[in-house]
Amino acid sequence: MADATLPTPGTVGIKAPERRSWLTVEIARMRDAARGRAAARKRATSRKKPIGLLHVDDAQFQKAALLVASTAPQEFGKLDEIILRGRFVLRGEDVATLDELVHEAVRIAAIGFDSPGPHAAEMTALDGRISYATDFLERREGEIARRRYARGLLGGVTMTFFLLVVIGAGGAAVITLWRHGPMPVDQSEALRDVLVAVGAGAAGACVSVMLRMHRMHNLTIESAARGAAIYRIFLGWFFAAAVVFFLKSGLLSGIFTVPDDHVASWFFWGAVGFLAGFNERWATNLISRGPGSTADAAHGHTAQGSTPDAQKPPAT
Repeated sequence: MADATLPTPGTVGIKAPERRSWLTVEIARMRDAARGRAAARKRATSRKKPIGLLHVDDAQFQKAALLVASTAPQEFGKLDEIILRGRFVLRGEDVATLDELVHEAVRIAAIGFDSPGPHAAEMTALDGRISYATDFLERREGEIARRRYARGLLGGVTMTFFLLVVIGAGGAAVITLWRHGPMPVDQSEALRDVLVAVGAGAAGACVSVMLRMHRMHNLTIESAARGAAIYRIFLGWFFAAAVVFFLKSGLLSGIFTVPDDHVASWFFWGAVGFLAGFNERWATNLISRGPGSTADAAHGHTAQGSTPDAQKPPAT
Protein backbone atom coordinates (compact mmCIF):
# COMPACT_ATOMS: atom_id res chain seq x y z
CA MET A 1 0.00 0.00 0.00
CA ALA A 2 2.87 2.37 0.80
CA ASP A 3 4.30 1.84 -2.65
CA ALA A 4 0.97 2.74 -4.23
CA THR A 5 0.93 6.13 -2.55
CA LEU A 6 4.33 7.18 -3.86
CA PRO A 7 4.18 9.91 -6.54
CA THR A 8 4.99 8.88 -10.04
CA PRO A 9 8.33 10.19 -11.24
CA GLY A 10 8.21 13.15 -13.57
CA THR A 11 8.81 12.66 -17.27
CA VAL A 12 10.33 16.05 -17.97
CA GLY A 13 13.82 14.84 -17.22
CA ILE A 14 13.39 11.96 -19.68
CA LYS A 15 11.99 13.86 -22.64
CA ALA A 16 14.68 16.58 -22.63
CA PRO A 17 17.54 14.13 -23.23
CA GLU A 18 15.48 12.53 -25.99
CA ARG A 19 14.98 15.88 -27.69
CA ARG A 20 18.66 16.68 -27.31
CA SER A 21 19.68 13.35 -28.75
CA TRP A 22 17.28 13.75 -31.70
CA LEU A 23 18.68 17.22 -32.42
CA THR A 24 22.22 15.88 -32.20
CA VAL A 25 21.39 13.09 -34.64
CA GLU A 26 19.80 15.53 -37.10
CA ILE A 27 22.76 17.91 -36.94
CA ALA A 28 25.16 15.03 -37.49
CA ARG A 29 23.07 13.77 -40.40
CA MET A 30 23.04 17.17 -42.08
CA ARG A 31 26.78 17.51 -41.51
CA ASP A 32 27.44 14.10 -43.07
CA ALA A 33 25.17 14.94 -46.01
CA ALA A 34 27.03 18.21 -46.59
CA ARG A 35 30.37 16.41 -46.45
CA GLY A 36 29.07 13.81 -48.89
CA ARG A 37 27.94 16.47 -51.36
CA ALA A 38 31.27 18.28 -51.06
CA ALA A 39 33.15 15.02 -51.67
CA ALA A 40 30.96 14.27 -54.69
CA ARG A 41 31.63 17.72 -56.15
CA LYS A 42 35.34 17.26 -55.55
CA ARG A 43 35.32 13.91 -57.31
CA ALA A 44 33.30 15.34 -60.20
CA THR A 45 35.64 18.30 -60.67
CA SER A 46 38.91 16.52 -59.96
CA ARG A 47 41.50 16.58 -62.68
CA LYS A 48 42.37 13.42 -64.50
CA LYS A 49 45.84 12.75 -65.75
CA PRO A 50 45.87 13.75 -69.44
CA ILE A 51 46.41 10.66 -71.56
CA GLY A 52 46.17 10.18 -75.30
CA LEU A 53 43.87 7.91 -77.23
CA LEU A 54 46.56 5.26 -77.63
CA HIS A 55 47.19 4.98 -73.88
CA VAL A 56 43.93 3.49 -72.66
CA ASP A 57 43.29 0.28 -70.77
CA ASP A 58 40.58 -0.96 -73.14
CA ALA A 59 42.33 -3.34 -75.54
CA GLN A 60 39.47 -3.29 -78.05
CA PHE A 61 39.41 0.49 -78.20
CA GLN A 62 43.19 0.63 -78.45
CA LYS A 63 43.03 -1.66 -81.47
CA ALA A 64 40.44 0.62 -83.10
CA ALA A 65 42.55 3.68 -82.28
CA LEU A 66 45.62 2.10 -83.92
CA LEU A 67 43.60 1.36 -87.06
CA VAL A 68 42.34 4.94 -87.30
CA ALA A 69 45.82 6.33 -86.57
CA SER A 70 47.35 4.30 -89.40
CA THR A 71 44.57 5.05 -91.90
CA ALA A 72 43.88 8.72 -91.14
CA PRO A 73 46.84 10.03 -89.10
CA GLN A 74 45.97 13.72 -89.54
CA GLU A 75 42.37 13.28 -88.35
CA PHE A 76 43.48 11.03 -85.51
CA GLY A 77 45.96 13.70 -84.40
CA LYS A 78 43.14 16.24 -84.26
CA LEU A 79 41.05 13.89 -82.12
CA ASP A 80 43.99 13.33 -79.80
CA GLU A 81 44.55 17.08 -79.43
CA ILE A 82 40.85 17.62 -78.72
CA ILE A 83 40.71 15.07 -75.95
CA LEU A 84 43.95 16.25 -74.34
CA ARG A 85 42.79 19.86 -74.43
CA GLY A 86 39.41 18.86 -73.06
CA ARG A 87 40.88 17.05 -70.09
CA PHE A 88 43.01 20.08 -69.34
CA VAL A 89 40.18 22.62 -69.59
CA LEU A 90 36.88 20.92 -68.78
CA ARG A 91 35.56 19.43 -65.55
CA GLY A 92 32.98 16.89 -64.45
CA GLU A 93 30.31 15.85 -66.93
CA ASP A 94 31.85 17.91 -69.72
CA VAL A 95 34.94 15.69 -69.68
CA ALA A 96 32.81 12.55 -69.88
CA THR A 97 30.76 14.00 -72.75
CA LEU A 98 33.82 14.99 -74.77
CA ASP A 99 35.46 11.62 -74.14
CA GLU A 100 32.37 9.84 -75.41
CA LEU A 101 32.22 12.02 -78.52
CA VAL A 102 35.85 11.33 -79.40
CA HIS A 103 35.75 7.63 -78.53
CA GLU A 104 32.58 7.11 -80.54
CA ALA A 105 34.18 8.85 -83.53
CA VAL A 106 37.17 6.50 -83.30
CA ARG A 107 35.00 3.39 -83.01
CA ILE A 108 32.77 4.29 -85.96
CA ALA A 109 35.74 5.27 -88.11
CA ALA A 110 37.52 2.01 -87.26
CA ILE A 111 34.49 -0.01 -88.40
CA GLY A 112 34.57 1.71 -91.79
CA PHE A 113 38.35 1.55 -92.15
CA ASP A 114 38.35 -2.17 -91.42
CA SER A 115 36.86 -2.91 -94.84
CA PRO A 116 39.02 -2.69 -98.00
CA GLY A 117 38.58 -0.06 -100.65
CA PRO A 118 38.42 3.75 -100.64
CA HIS A 119 37.05 5.36 -97.50
CA ALA A 120 35.73 8.70 -98.77
CA ALA A 121 32.43 8.42 -96.89
CA GLU A 122 34.17 7.38 -93.69
CA MET A 123 36.59 10.30 -93.93
CA THR A 124 33.72 12.74 -94.44
CA ALA A 125 31.89 11.35 -91.45
CA LEU A 126 35.06 11.50 -89.35
CA ASP A 127 35.65 15.13 -90.31
CA GLY A 128 32.09 15.97 -89.30
CA ARG A 129 32.55 14.38 -85.89
CA ILE A 130 35.84 16.22 -85.42
CA SER A 131 34.10 19.53 -86.19
CA TYR A 132 31.31 18.76 -83.74
CA ALA A 133 33.75 17.82 -80.96
CA THR A 134 35.82 20.94 -81.66
CA ASP A 135 32.76 23.18 -81.49
CA PHE A 136 31.67 21.58 -78.23
CA LEU A 137 35.10 22.06 -76.67
CA GLU A 138 35.44 25.69 -77.79
CA ARG A 139 31.92 26.56 -76.65
CA ARG A 140 32.35 25.04 -73.19
CA GLU A 141 35.84 26.48 -72.79
CA GLY A 142 34.56 29.94 -73.68
CA GLU A 143 31.73 29.67 -71.15
CA ILE A 144 34.09 28.55 -68.41
CA ALA A 145 36.58 31.32 -69.22
CA ARG A 146 33.83 33.96 -69.19
CA ARG A 147 32.54 32.81 -65.82
CA ARG A 148 36.04 32.75 -64.37
CA TYR A 149 36.88 36.19 -65.72
CA ALA A 150 33.56 37.63 -64.53
CA ARG A 151 34.18 36.29 -61.03
CA GLY A 152 37.61 37.93 -61.07
CA LEU A 153 36.14 41.24 -62.22
CA LEU A 154 33.42 41.27 -59.58
CA GLY A 155 35.97 40.32 -56.95
CA GLY A 156 38.20 43.17 -58.07
CA VAL A 157 35.33 45.67 -57.91
CA THR A 158 34.37 44.44 -54.43
CA MET A 159 37.98 44.75 -53.30
CA THR A 160 38.12 48.24 -54.81
CA PHE A 161 35.19 49.58 -52.81
CA PHE A 162 36.50 47.98 -49.63
CA LEU A 163 39.92 49.59 -50.18
CA LEU A 164 38.33 52.94 -50.96
CA VAL A 165 36.45 52.90 -47.67
CA VAL A 166 39.66 52.04 -45.82
CA ILE A 167 41.69 54.67 -47.70
CA GLY A 168 39.03 57.33 -47.22
CA ALA A 169 38.70 56.70 -43.49
CA GLY A 170 42.47 56.43 -43.05
CA GLY A 171 43.17 59.56 -45.08
CA ALA A 172 40.62 61.57 -43.14
CA ALA A 173 42.04 60.34 -39.83
CA VAL A 174 45.64 61.11 -40.83
CA ILE A 175 44.81 64.64 -42.03
CA THR A 176 42.76 65.31 -38.92
CA LEU A 177 45.56 64.16 -36.62
CA TRP A 178 48.16 66.05 -38.64
CA ARG A 179 46.25 69.32 -38.40
CA HIS A 180 45.11 68.69 -34.82
CA GLY A 181 41.64 69.64 -35.90
CA PRO A 182 38.87 68.89 -38.40
CA MET A 183 39.72 68.40 -42.06
CA PRO A 184 39.12 71.50 -44.21
CA VAL A 185 36.19 71.36 -46.60
CA ASP A 186 38.30 71.74 -49.75
CA GLN A 187 40.58 68.85 -48.76
CA SER A 188 37.68 66.58 -47.87
CA GLU A 189 36.02 67.33 -51.20
CA ALA A 190 39.26 66.68 -53.08
CA LEU A 191 39.66 63.34 -51.32
CA ARG A 192 36.04 62.48 -52.03
CA ASP A 193 36.37 63.34 -55.72
CA VAL A 194 39.43 61.12 -56.19
CA LEU A 195 37.85 58.17 -54.36
CA VAL A 196 34.59 58.48 -56.27
CA ALA A 197 36.41 58.65 -59.62
CA VAL A 198 38.63 55.65 -58.81
CA GLY A 199 35.65 53.55 -57.72
CA ALA A 200 33.75 54.52 -60.86
CA GLY A 201 36.86 53.71 -62.93
CA ALA A 202 36.88 50.18 -61.53
CA ALA A 203 33.19 49.79 -62.38
CA GLY A 204 33.78 51.15 -65.88
CA ALA A 205 36.65 48.74 -66.49
CA CYS A 206 34.47 45.83 -65.30
CA VAL A 207 31.62 46.77 -67.65
CA SER A 208 34.00 47.30 -70.57
CA VAL A 209 35.62 43.88 -70.25
CA MET A 210 32.30 42.07 -69.79
CA LEU A 211 30.92 43.67 -72.95
CA ARG A 212 34.05 42.71 -74.87
CA MET A 213 33.87 39.13 -73.70
CA HIS A 214 30.41 38.70 -75.21
CA ARG A 215 31.83 39.66 -78.60
CA MET A 216 34.68 37.16 -78.36
CA HIS A 217 33.79 33.74 -79.72
CA ASN A 218 36.99 31.77 -79.12
CA LEU A 219 37.89 32.80 -75.57
CA THR A 220 40.55 30.49 -74.13
CA ILE A 221 41.04 29.49 -70.52
CA GLU A 222 44.55 31.01 -70.53
CA SER A 223 43.13 34.48 -71.19
CA ALA A 224 41.10 34.17 -67.98
CA ALA A 225 44.08 33.24 -65.83
CA ARG A 226 44.06 34.14 -62.18
CA GLY A 227 44.83 37.81 -61.70
CA ALA A 228 44.16 38.89 -65.30
CA ALA A 229 40.84 40.47 -64.34
CA ILE A 230 42.44 42.22 -61.36
CA TYR A 231 45.01 43.83 -63.66
CA ARG A 232 42.19 45.27 -65.77
CA ILE A 233 40.60 46.75 -62.66
CA PHE A 234 43.95 48.30 -61.73
CA LEU A 235 44.11 49.96 -65.16
CA GLY A 236 40.68 51.43 -64.51
CA TRP A 237 42.00 52.86 -61.24
CA PHE A 238 45.02 54.44 -62.87
CA PHE A 239 43.17 55.94 -65.84
CA ALA A 240 40.47 57.42 -63.60
CA ALA A 241 43.01 58.84 -61.16
CA ALA A 242 45.09 60.30 -64.01
CA VAL A 243 42.07 62.08 -65.50
CA VAL A 244 41.14 63.47 -62.08
CA PHE A 245 44.67 64.75 -61.50
CA PHE A 246 44.81 66.42 -64.92
CA LEU A 247 41.43 68.06 -64.42
CA LYS A 248 42.16 69.13 -60.85
CA SER A 249 45.51 70.62 -61.88
CA GLY A 250 43.86 72.82 -64.51
CA LEU A 251 45.72 71.37 -67.50
CA LEU A 252 42.44 70.27 -69.05
CA SER A 253 40.32 73.15 -67.81
CA GLY A 254 39.23 74.08 -71.33
CA ILE A 255 37.55 70.73 -71.94
CA PHE A 256 35.28 70.26 -68.93
CA THR A 257 33.60 72.60 -66.50
CA VAL A 258 33.43 71.14 -63.02
CA PRO A 259 30.05 71.97 -61.43
CA ASP A 260 30.08 73.98 -58.22
CA ASP A 261 27.17 72.17 -56.64
CA HIS A 262 28.20 69.57 -54.05
CA VAL A 263 25.87 66.82 -55.32
CA ALA A 264 26.42 67.59 -59.01
CA SER A 265 30.18 67.50 -58.48
CA TRP A 266 29.86 64.00 -56.98
CA PHE A 267 28.04 62.76 -60.09
CA PHE A 268 30.46 64.57 -62.37
CA TRP A 269 33.54 62.84 -60.97
CA GLY A 270 31.74 59.51 -60.96
CA ALA A 271 30.92 59.92 -64.65
CA VAL A 272 34.47 60.99 -65.52
CA GLY A 273 35.94 58.03 -63.63
CA PHE A 274 33.54 55.60 -65.28
CA LEU A 275 34.39 56.87 -68.77
CA ALA A 276 38.11 56.70 -68.02
CA GLY A 277 37.86 53.09 -66.85
CA PHE A 278 35.41 52.09 -69.57
CA ASN A 279 37.32 53.56 -72.51
CA GLU A 280 41.06 53.77 -72.02
CA ARG A 281 41.45 55.20 -75.53
CA TRP A 282 39.30 58.18 -74.56
CA ALA A 283 41.33 58.68 -71.40
CA THR A 284 44.62 58.36 -73.29
CA ASN A 285 43.58 60.91 -75.92
CA LEU A 286 42.35 63.25 -73.22
CA ILE A 287 45.59 63.10 -71.24
CA SER A 288 47.88 63.32 -74.28
CA ARG A 289 46.41 66.63 -75.47
CA GLY A 290 48.63 69.65 -75.03
CA PRO A 291 47.50 72.61 -72.92
CA GLY A 292 47.30 74.84 -76.00
CA SER A 293 45.03 72.54 -77.96
CA THR A 294 42.49 71.77 -75.24
CA ALA A 295 40.22 74.71 -75.97
CA ASP A 296 40.15 74.06 -79.72
CA ALA A 297 39.63 70.34 -79.20
CA ALA A 298 36.77 71.03 -76.85
CA HIS A 299 34.93 72.91 -79.61
CA GLY A 300 35.73 70.37 -82.29
CA HIS A 301 38.47 72.44 -84.05
CA THR A 302 41.91 71.24 -85.01
CA ALA A 303 45.17 73.04 -84.55
CA GLN A 304 46.58 75.16 -87.37
CA GLY A 305 48.59 73.32 -89.94
CA SER A 306 47.00 70.00 -89.13
CA THR A 307 44.76 68.03 -91.42
CA PRO A 308 42.16 65.54 -90.21
CA ASP A 309 42.89 61.94 -91.07
CA ALA A 310 39.73 61.74 -93.19
CA GLN A 311 40.99 64.60 -95.41
CA LYS A 312 44.54 63.33 -95.80
CA PRO A 313 45.31 61.65 -99.09
CA PRO A 314 45.97 57.91 -98.88
CA ALA A 315 49.57 56.85 -98.69
CA THR A 316 51.03 55.61 -101.89
